[in-house]
Amino acid sequence: MNNNRPSRNQLKFAFLAVCFLLLLALPLYFGDTYNLGICILVLYYAFMASAWNIVCGFLGELSLGHSVFVGLGGYTSTLLFVNLGWSPWLGMVAGALVAGTTGIIIGYPCFRLRGPYFTLTTIAFAELLRVYVESAEVGPFGLPLKGAMGLLLPLRRQSLALLEFHDKVPYYYLILAFLILGVLITYFIKVHRLGYFLTAIRSDPDAAASLGINVTKYKLIAMVISCSLIALGGSFYAQYFRYIGPERIFGIDISVQIALIALVGGQGTIIGPIVGAFLLVPLGEFLAGKFGGNLPGLHLFIYGIVMMLVVLYLPKGVYRFLLDLAAKAERAWAGSRVALKEN
Repeated sequence: MNNNRPSRNQLKFAFLAVCFLLLLALPLYFGDTYNLGICILVLYYAFMASAWNIVCGFLGELSLGHSVFVGLGGYTSTLLFVNLGWSPWLGMVAGALVAGTTGIIIGYPCFRLRGPYFTLTTIAFAELLRVYVESAEVGPFGLPLKGAMGLLLPLRRQSLALLEFHDKVPYYYLILAFLILGVLITYFIKVHRLGYFLTAIRSDPDAAASLGINVTKYKLIAMVISCSLIALGGSFYAQYFRYIGPERIFGIDISVQIALIALVGGQGTIIGPIVGAFLLVPLGEFLAGKFGGNLPGLHLFIYGIVMMLVVLYLPKGVYRFLLDLAAKAERAWAGSRVALKEN
């Protein structure tokens, strides 16, 4: 046995370190271009899918209403910034607190439901809030929501404190930092006792409860973490696009898009949502640019076909498929070395 051979964990660490360095250097290659904008969207959806994965991947509850928390984060930070002059950083924290509290309010009754009933209930909550914001000119505490028009963030000056920049590079590094935060949190959950409890609950809630695990408590903890992270993404969305509207940010389409990215990449894994974002977001942008203008709707049809093929033939996700390939290649390499030594 070769003691100098690097272990699998060392190889994973080296691979992740190389990927991190490449991501750091990416703006030097693209600059402030359309391609850098696509990279920002990739990292954004990777972060959002990682946050969503805490509830679905680790806990096993399929939520298609997480747009509620995207909207709460975005609207909270925007309203505080526009009307009260709060820094967007404080607005992000406030949005995360509002989303986390709402996650408890929604999750406590909904977690008593199982299967499709939980999923349908989350969709209903998202649609109710979307309709309310879309039709309300004035919201809580007399703050103007402006209904379907949405809210524009005023341009003041380039400032880190105001999260306002004249080019895309600072936004790129900000969302990269968010993604790293999301990955570290999901890694901590996976290796911590919380991760084992969530896995037990996902496998069999009744058996987990019989072993003394407080099922409701740990479900709500996962929900609060997921909702708070999703709200941070909603605040970033508002700051990056300088606009927030109910149709997009509260709509079910963003919930479905986040869920599909995690499912295609590999739910229940740390890297899977990132792999899904790097595959689906550029594919969607390419198809929209190629066919969206000439043949409206064709890009969505092709996009749907690709996702159907992935779900049918790679049910565990692309990331797990790549891991299986790597394991088979490693076994084949080890077998060939043994055969050479015997000969």
